[in-house]
Amino acid sequence: MIKLGVIGSTGSVGSQALDVVRAYRSEFELVGIVAKRASDKLLTQAKEFKPRFVVSYEEPSKDWLSDLPKECKYLKGEEGLLAVIEESERVLNAVSGVDGLLPTFYTLSKDKILLASNKESVVCLENLVKEKSEKVIPVDSEHNAIFQLLSAVKREDVAKIYLTASGGPFKDTPLEELSKVKPEQALRHPRWNMGKKITVDSATLMNKGIELLEAKVLFNMDPDFIEIVIHPQSFVHGAVKLKDSSFFFCVSPTDMRIPIINALFYPNRFSNPFNQVDILELSPITFERIDRKKFIAIELCEWVARVGGVYVPVLLGADERAVELFLEEKITFDMIVPLVREVLSNVSIKDPETLEEIKYAVEWGYRKVDELLLKKVL
Repeated sequence: MIKLGVIGSTGSVGSQALDVVRAYRSEFELVGIVAKRASDKLLTQAKEFKPRFVVSYEEPSKDWLSDLPKECKYLKGEEGLLAVIEESERVLNAVSGVDGLLPTFYTLSKDKILLASNKESVVCLENLVKEKSEKVIPVDSEHNAIFQLLSAVKREDVAKIYLTASGGPFKDTPLEELSKVKPEQALRHPRWNMGKKITVDSATLMNKGIELLEAKVLFNMDPDFIEIVIHPQSFVHGAVKLKDSSFFFCVSPTDMRIPIINALFYPNRFSNPFNQVDILELSPITFERIDRKKFIAIELCEWVARVGGVYVPVLLGADERAVELFLEEKITFDMIVPLVREVLSNVSIKDPETLEEIKYAVEWGYRKVDELLLKKVL
């Protein structure tokens, strides 16, 4: 029985992980569930799964606490996070954004197995993730696909790895039309149902650029050997080219529960209890080159992957703020990535060495966006 902790249980990935736990109750002891808010959804999860610990960072109401099953112990914030990690064998970090830094840091520092679904913590904690690489199992579909493929071949035979991108809602939109894009258009992803920030990042392809940074860390690979290609159908989640020019693909429907099953049970294989498909349904499969003049986030992230250091957390902070401003309709869609690039051109702080310094660098990038915008206005 796997002792599992789920950090970010009420989000998309966390909820789908609990779908798997529900389907395989006898295989798991759910140690704890952690969420930012003491929401109705967290309470519903507690009532169904009755984990040992239920954790929120927001103070719950008395009525909420009185409804908690007697089998569950409520803990608040970091105390609860630590308790869940301490008692778990595997910890799924499904928190979004820089809030995922602490769960990854604690999980790996305490030598637990990290099921990694938080990009920000992987790219910012590069040294720790590389040091504990045997304890890290990627969950996101692209990196889980590459993880599976690299497990099946000799590393010295690998010539290149490919990350696939759907191309988002503006793959075929002319460059000159991007300034007219409205938030509601950017939030219509053609394949995946995700949160607002990651959906806008998928529209600019910044998300795919950050995934390149993540692949560099997870697989300890030079970014020159990682290529991003457009694959509109989103069936091929990753590909590996071998030195003899053979290509290995990892192909599955667009269902996050498939890589989650793989990560939860790795190295064992368990059946998919959800929707089954025939190979003929995974057709056609096509690939396209990225229009780098339109999607400038790719080249920007390739540069950050090469220089590393402080530029990684600054990129994350600047992108977060730029996306917020776009969703608030204070800047246009085509201003998001140029603003991030301008912030990176103005970096004046040192490479971070501690968790606090990483957080400061993220905040610095976030604030610098507003500072540069104010200068433009004045």
